[in-house]
Amino acid sequence: MNSQPYIVPGRSDRILVAGISRSGSSWLIDALRATPGTKCWYEPDYIDSDPNGKKPAGSTGFGPYPIIEPNSDGGVHKALWDVVYKGKIPVTRRGNILIPIAKPLKKLPKPIFHPLFKLGTKLFTLLPGVEPDRVAVKSVFTAYCLEWLAETYSPKVVMLQRNPLSIVASWRDLQVPLFDLATRPYLLEKYGSRYKESPPSEGESELTKIAWTVGLLTTAMGDSLERHPEWLLVDHEDLCIDSRTKFKTLCERLEIPWSETVTEFLQKSNRPGEGLEPIRVTAEQVDKWKKRLTSAEVEEISEVLDRFPKKGWVRYPSDR
Repeated sequence: MNSQPYIVPGRSDRILVAGISRSGSSWLIDALRATPGTKCWYEPDYIDSDPNGKKPAGSTGFGPYPIIEPNSDGGVHKALWDVVYKGKIPVTRRGNILIPIAKPLKKLPKPIFHPLFKLGTKLFTLLPGVEPDRVAVKSVFTAYCLEWLAETYSPKVVMLQRNPLSIVASWRDLQVPLFDLATRPYLLEKYGSRYKESPPSEGESELTKIAWTVGLLTTAMGDSLERHPEWLLVDHEDLCIDSRTKFKTLCERLEIPWSETVTEFLQKSNRPGEGLEPIRVTAEQVDKWKKRLTSAEVEEISEVLDRFPKKGWVRYPSDR
């Protein structure tokens, strides 16, 4: 690595970590949480999304993968992100205090819920107290609002990518919900030219559906990155090799003071684990798909991802 690493542009007190689910964003945000003066939010936009994907999502105006175009006012989402980047609400390691705040209001009609939510978040931004040195936010739901977030809040943007075969295998094993991405009319219209065939039908395999969803999300993120080359793209597999050095350089690029508490976190999290907790034997994460997928499954996934311009990557490795 260069002795004088590239400094990511953007406000030094605001960071946005964006990556689709299972790309390593939880591990990264937990490492940043160990740096001095950094307050971290873990998916503050996860308000109206059933983690099992069985209940209808988005009836309140929130929901998974909101579509917010640049130059728009952001509606109720702006109220949410205003209070997040103000940094005055206390947060726990994995807690989302906005969920219990919004829960009693979610049953109200939108014309009532939205003004009340905006008023409540406005009051939180006016709370007395010292704002943190910086606020770092991670979300897996920003594929279709990244440019609006960057335009509105000017954070330093870090995008994560991971080998799509590992992501698809993890989504399958952990049953990550696909929500309505394959049927949302706006997305099908906007990204119809970015893939070669129609979305998978109801009768196709779950693996095919997952691969298509991963391809769609990474395509949207890759398109945004092409329009914003100043954003930093990080490979999860790269972070897994000599992690302390890589995270130290990442902190330099984000203008975050380094602390050996990050090293301690990396050592503690480098052990066997499963589920959604970011605890894994780091060295085993590189090409983990080889142990989780059969050759037939790899062929099925690859056949789907090949329809997309970057084959399931945010930026295809040969283009880097």
